[in-house]
Amino acid sequence: MNFSHTSVVIAVDGGGHANQALALGIDMARTLALPVRLVHVVHHRATASLEARRIDPALTDGDEDGSPEDQLGAAVLDQALEQIGKDKELDIEGVLLAGEPAQTLLRYLEECDKPLLVVGRRGRGLWGELLLGSVSDKLVRHATCPVTVVSAPPENAEQSLLSRTD
Repeated sequence: MNFSHTSVVIAVDGGGHANQALALGIDMARTLALPVRLVHVVHHRATASLEARRIDPALTDGDEDGSPEDQLGAAVLDQALEQIGKDKELDIEGVLLAGEPAQTLLRYLEECDKPLLVVGRRGRGLWGELLLGSVSDKLVRHATCPVTVVSAPPENAEQSLLSRTD
């Protein structure tokens, strides 16, 4: 098997599964000695533009040019970078994008040379997923690179499974 990937792309959104995906992605990058690209996609629901674009996080620091969504996105990315801390072993880049999350990530992955993608599975519940679909599902179906989806059980899942009597 030829395993010559060039980076680990980790999608972050500040949620619980995304935080666990961040931890797993960092472990993968350390093990494989690959650079990390932390990616957050800002979804502007008001404009709902299909055009994917890169946002310069420096422009979101309280300037009137940065929308509230862009500022929030930059904060999510900063939080993920802070969570990792300064790791001298890893080459880490933060990437802030705007657009529809699944399509924008897929376009970004096309720009990368042989990436590995790690993404959290955000549970909206079955009804929401049937109506809207899930980003992780779209990524698994359409990405041309390996995708790892992290879906951690609720903290009390083991206890509730053990206490079932039926």
